[in-house]
Amino acid sequence: MSNKMKKDGKLKLIGVCAVAAILMLAAVVLGDTTQPLETATQTVQITDVVGRTVEIPANVTCVASLAGQGYDKFIILNQTDRVSEMHPVTCPWAFRVAPELKDIPIVTSENDPNIEDLLSKNVQVVFSMYFRKGVDKMTDAGIPVVVPQFAADNDNSGLPQNESEFEDLVKQEMMLYGRVMGPQAEKNAREWCEYFDQKVNYVKSRTQGLNPSQRPTVFWGKGPDPQITHTKNSYLQWYVEIAGGDYAAENVTGSGVQTISIEQIIKWNPDFVFLGRVNNTSIVMGDTKWKNIKAVQNGNLYLSPAGVSWWDYGSEGILFMEFVAKTIHPELFNDLDMTKEVKEYYSKFYRYELTNEEANRILKHLPPAD
Repeated sequence: MSNKMKKDGKLKLIGVCAVAAILMLAAVVLGDTTQPLETATQTVQITDVVGRTVEIPANVTCVASLAGQGYDKFIILNQTDRVSEMHPVTCPWAFRVAPELKDIPIVTSENDPNIEDLLSKNVQVVFSMYFRKGVDKMTDAGIPVVVPQFAADNDNSGLPQNESEFEDLVKQEMMLYGRVMGPQAEKNAREWCEYFDQKVNYVKSRTQGLNPSQRPTVFWGKGPDPQITHTKNSYLQWYVEIAGGDYAAENVTGSGVQTISIEQIIKWNPDFVFLGRVNNTSIVMGDTKWKNIKAVQNGNLYLSPAGVSWWDYGSEGILFMEFVAKTIHPELFNDLDMTKEVKEYYSKFYRYELTNEEANRILKHLPPAD
């Protein structure tokens, strides 16, 4: 695509919100009774995941998605045309499934958002992680900010304390996007939540009865440094525990993302190690410090798959839960076909039909072939 075409595409997207507002006003002026005047000025109250009550327009047509794992929600809800700018996309499958994302301008800072830019685009609602400086700055400027997810690198306060709270939080996050974006989006969000419950119940039906000795210890390393992990009460902990594992960092408190000493990892001596956000295992296999760890010795070192979003904190975490369950308990999940699961998910929620080869590339943390 030429630079001129890219520029034209971005200009069109920047103008989407202004055009929508003009069309709404024109409909009223011309007497279209399907678009009453009060629609443009009505507001509703939304409670976000951190308990903030936010007043937003009743009819939201233009948003900014500053939350890192947010763009996947707009694909699921079929609302990408209402996103005026977003957090950088780092998973190439996102562009394969939703090529329109390439034309949406990128926001580089959640802590220091460009207020003038947001106002010039008539952004009605901003989705942002709970970085207080950025949230306060936007709120003070009169821009409604909805927090759909706790920031992983903040402290652990507010995170779910058990599996039930975790399941509720994941669904609350998806429903929050749906409620902000309107009735059809809310319907799509509810369908996703029903799917989530179905898959969680399926996995739990086979792992809930496991005793502690039957639950292998699992360590998740966040590349490019395999000693970085998500800590106590993280999404990863609950996905691993639902899948029938014992999460190695379950008692590490403080910051939600920490570097763990190799001495501590050796002490934990995990049975399985999953590496996220990297496409090969050399960061562990090429480091002699890891050679005596049980997972490495027994060949139980795996890449965490990546598709439209990272599988650790995005909506595809439900697939990660199944992937972990299949990997650490193959005898309990010999009927679970992960290729089929990935294809079903992409068809149902992204309206994209994967081939078997494409689904397997996602499972191997590989980008699209072309």
